Parts: sequence; structure tokens; C-alpha cells
Amino acid sequence: MRQELNISVVWDQFSKEKNFKATSVAVSLENRRGKLDLLPLHANLISVIFNKVIFYTGEKITKTYEFETGVVEISENNVRFLLESKPDIPKVA
Repeated sequence: MRQELNISVVWDQFSKEKNFKATSVAVSLENRRGKLDLLPLHANLISVIFNKVIFYTGEKITKTYEFETGVVEISENNVRFLLESKPDIPKVA
């Protein structure tokens, strides 16, 4: 049986995105040191993250979410994100 990551994402109250739960075979994200990939059985980790997160499913489908900043915590194949949305910048006419 293929191992998967259990994903849960909580957005700030200003985001248009909804909180969700899903499974994924891998996750790519960025922290201050650069790109970081999370796979099943990854070591426990807590990190501040930036810009975007990409979820990969077994069907080669990806889902990308952009955000300002956030925190990721992984333990025992559970990946939890707390994300702050990018501020809406009004367009000048």
C-alpha cells in the first residue's frame, strides 16, 4: 500500500480560500533556506514558509496555493499548514 501525507490547511480569516483536508504523495514548499519537498515518513519538522505550496497526488495532478507567509508542521505523515493570505492590492485606475 502506498503511503500518503495527510494534509490540513488553515487560512487566516481574510483569505478567500477555504480550510481543507486532503491526502498527497508529496508536497513542495519554500522556507528561508530554499525549496523543501515533503514525502511520506519525513522527519518531524516545523518551519516558517513563504510564497506557495504545491500538493502532488498519485494521479499526477497538482494543486498550487499562493500565500504571503505561513507555518508548516509535519509529524507521523500529518502535515499541517497555517497560512496568511496575500493582501489584496487595489488597482489604480
